[in-house]
Amino acid sequence: MRDLFDQFAPRFEAELTGRLDYRSPALLAALLERAGVAKARRLAVLDVGCGTGLSGAALAPFARRLEGLDLSPRMLAEARRRGLYDALHEADLLDWLPRQAPRFDLVAAADVLNYLGDLAPALAAIAGALAPGGLAAFSLEAGEDAPFALHGALRYRHDPAHVAALAAAAGLSEVAREAAALRTEGGAPVAGALLLLRRD
Repeated sequence: MRDLFDQFAPRFEAELTGRLDYRSPALLAALLERAGVAKARRLAVLDVGCGTGLSGAALAPFARRLEGLDLSPRMLAEARRRGLYDALHEADLLDWLPRQAPRFDLVAAADVLNYLGDLAPALAAIAGALAPGGLAAFSLEAGEDAPFALHGALRYRHDPAHVAALAAAAGLSEVAREAAALRTEGGAPVAGALLLLRRD
């Protein structure tokens, strides 16, 4: 996965925002606002799978401190050029998150959890990194035939109801869940879901 995204880094933004009409970061930011989270630069925010920083641009108005986490050094180099992040971390989320104190007010993952099958470990790790009352916001590619299933684009589709149940088991209560078209692929919208959860 690291090699794939390293190779993709130079053309990542042009591909996503141009040909694929990528919207996940903006959709998550709008979901946060609808839930009453103010763009007041008050929160300690972690951008999981930050890539080149597209999601960081959407999250920055909420952040007193903004940190990014990504597997790909070349993606992180692009993100660093934006000047948005207070810290950038090169690591796998399942290795890095469990070692963090519960210090984040918001952990966001735009178009990231699609690359994992069973989300129970990731949700537990996210919950552990959140301060009490902290929020997790993320997008999923939606599917309802199985808890999760790999499809042709090397990404997983998840049943949002199953993910909500996993989140509850990790100590995350559901604040909001919305259907959304995350981007365009092959000329058709990609059906997704946006979830906003709170650490109990």
